[in-house]
Amino acid sequence: MGGELTTAAVEYLACFLLEWRELAVLLDESKKDMIAHKLNLRTQENELGSSPDPPASGLARAEPARLRSPRMRKRAWIAMGLQIALVLGVVIAVRQGAPLGVPGQWEWLRVSPRARIPWGWLALGAATAAGYAVLAALGRRALAKATLARECAWVLVLAAASVLAQLGVTAAAPDEYDLTKWAYVNFFTSSSGYFTIARDQARQDPWRFLADYPEWIERQDSLHIGTHPPGLIMLESVLERFFAGHPRAIEAIESIAPPSTSEGFRQLGALDRRPVAHSERAALLATAMLVLLACAGSVAPLYLLVRASQPAPVAWTAAALWPLAPSAILFQPLADAAYPLAATAAVALAAWSARSLAAIAVLLAFAAGVVLAFGTVFTMAFLPVGLIVALVYAVEAGRSIRARVFLIVAVGVGFVLPWLAFWIATAANPVTIALWNLHHHARFYLEYPRSYWLWCLVNPLELLVALGAASAVWVVWGGLRARPLPRALLSTLIVLLLVELSGRNLGEVARLWMFFMPLLLPAAAAGLERERAGPAGLAATVLLLGVQTLAFESLIQVVYPVD
Repeated sequence: MGGELTTAAVEYLACFLLEWRELAVLLDESKKDMIAHKLNLRTQENELGSSPDPPASGLARAEPARLRSPRMRKRAWIAMGLQIALVLGVVIAVRQGAPLGVPGQWEWLRVSPRARIPWGWLALGAATAAGYAVLAALGRRALAKATLARECAWVLVLAAASVLAQLGVTAAAPDEYDLTKWAYVNFFTSSSGYFTIARDQARQDPWRFLADYPEWIERQDSLHIGTHPPGLIMLESVLERFFAGHPRAIEAIESIAPPSTSEGFRQLGALDRRPVAHSERAALLATAMLVLLACAGSVAPLYLLVRASQPAPVAWTAAALWPLAPSAILFQPLADAAYPLAATAAVALAAWSARSLAAIAVLLAFAAGVVLAFGTVFTMAFLPVGLIVALVYAVEAGRSIRARVFLIVAVGVGFVLPWLAFWIATAANPVTIALWNLHHHARFYLEYPRSYWLWCLVNPLELLVALGAASAVWVVWGGLRARPLPRALLSTLIVLLLVELSGRNLGEVARLWMFFMPLLLPAAAAGLERERAGPAGLAATVLLLGVQTLAFESLIQVVYPVD
């Protein structure tokens, strides 16, 4: 095993060095283009007697030949220096024992000091992050001259690379915090609990369980079970029933299971004092894989969201920053890591419908409502996303007030109809379910009091660290300097402020606000583009994201069961 791993690492490192050689050629070409651009500017000065006018907008257009001026380069280097300092500062602070929350109220746990760091896998994870950074730079350069076919091809490549990058970085975590957690996290009630309820209460008669859900949820606690609709329980129940009736599907999914996950199931059988049934293992594996695909696949709707108003390089930059965000990797395979896909898709549909012709706009708005309804099947946290969608229409200046109201109504219809169909099919009143979920959520803060003003200070810091300190620099930089702000970004910032001041989330925002995180990345892309950081700046930011995530994996554990 050690020899195979060493060989794989050497092969990967060779590929990685070849990719960086290509990037070096890319940067050398950029330097030549910059010199040519300066000579061209001097020629224009001699002919016209003055310098050409600077770009009117704060966001750069997709003009690859117009590289940054020396002043812009200096600001980009300042931002990158801040990134390095902040990433190192955050990692060192966590390593030195800085509180991971508010002591006495809530803190994230730390990785056991006895956990063994797999240096071979860590090297492979670092190479994976570096290779993904190179890909991000190459894609950014390729889309400077974008066609529809080229955009589609590169977004598909980005989605596939995101899956591999998240797998490679996760596998580099210390023993039992790596892909072993795919076996544990969704099985134990202390970290999730939905699978156990599905297996013990819902699997035999899912329709009866759904019909009784309003009365059942009333009796639950104020933790994650009592505050959620039935979607996750139903998903686990459907998966387990499916695999129980399809042995070949079990063989197929177990054949592609990571070795560490298979070992985790063997350990799980010993801990639970009974072998885990093959159908149960397959359901847990399928859950983890679906979360991975959804989390990594969020790059596609994020690209489309930014592309609704910005050139292809800006959209690529925003999307490429998501896969190596610390929260996106550390919280897998919890379902929270899958929610950004639906949240970003709903906002992207709204952004496109706000700028489309009447008939298409209504269809896209309706689709956004359907996506929101799908999301609220799993968590009430999608309600703020619905407010973001409404604000996207409200702040859009290109339509009349009547047209904006009509599109908001179309979203509402798309949201209500699926829930109405659910009510008719199951006889379970969704309004009753929602009210009990909100009641239990409010009860949580009565049972576990939190300091409002203290968490109002901690929450934004945790959000930016969970998004990635390197991305956070560009988010703040772009938010302060780019004008005008993209509509979806402005709407997200307004809702984030409302959620923060409402006191509905006092802690755990690294998990609970994960579906907001991709919606902040257009600000990071705006910052990168304004300072003309280009492919090299994007590669450096992505690489620093990988460094922080790899370091956090060896220091913090956020999903592993504690019972």
